[in-house]
Amino acid sequence: MWKKVFAVVVTYKRASILEQCLTAVLKSSTYKIEHLHIIVNDNESSTLKIIKQFSLEFPSKISFEIYDNVGPAGGFYYGLKKFQESKSDYVWLMDDDIIPEPGCLQALMDCADSEPYVFPKVVKKTGEEVRAFGWWGVLISKQIVEKAGLPIKDFFYWTEDTEYLQNRMIRKNGIIPYRCGNAVVEHLHKRTGNKPSWYYYYTIRNTLYYRTRIFPFNLKGAVRVAYVFLGTFYRILSNEPKKLKKMYLVGLGTFHGLAGKLGKIEKLHQEC
Repeated sequence: MWKKVFAVVVTYKRASILEQCLTAVLKSSTYKIEHLHIIVNDNESSTLKIIKQFSLEFPSKISFEIYDNVGPAGGFYYGLKKFQESKSDYVWLMDDDIIPEPGCLQALMDCADSEPYVFPKVVKKTGEEVRAFGWWGVLISKQIVEKAGLPIKDFFYWTEDTEYLQNRMIRKNGIIPYRCGNAVVEHLHKRTGNKPSWYYYYTIRNTLYYRTRIFPFNLKGAVRVAYVFLGTFYRILSNEPKKLKKMYLVGLGTFHGLAGKLGKIEKLHQEC
């Protein structure tokens, strides 16, 4: 039986990449989606132009919401909320830099015949497989989303995918994601260049919050926290400009993470 798929794409200031993503989802995919909902994390004219072009071609399939940058956490929170209001059977979640191969969704749906939570193989442009796990084309049934609830939008950036896709699904509900080897997406994102100052605040804050308040703080968790701190210190001291400011934000993130303070800090983004 044919199942309805509701796709959610979260985008932020990457119009050219978004165009590739939408082309793959709406035009190239052999399995046709029921609806696509786009969370626009910035009111940027080039992004809106791309979305409106696709909306003219697929007038009944596209909707979008514009926010003043609620981050990936807020983006997928609102996207999944919209999915819950729909009559679709599955939600297909992805960042704007994920490009599914034409047969990707069909392969995911074939796997979904026996598994309620499936994800594709993720590759770089070089063909190298990415072993990490994130908002990279996962497909989840409505029953599972209703059971798991919505992501923690106050994370804003960092760890929100781990908390929702792994901790919430696997640890709390015992739902094991199934890897569909025949389903493939290309991940275009390149982790290069210096990081903005706010990156270090959210990385430290959310890691500590997750590891001390959500995930059981065991030896593995302690090692992970130490790894993040040591990696952060090394990167800032060896490569980054504005070292004092970034070290201060590491300290602030540590304090807020242990104190349980979440949410987007507007001032950090205004200073960038």
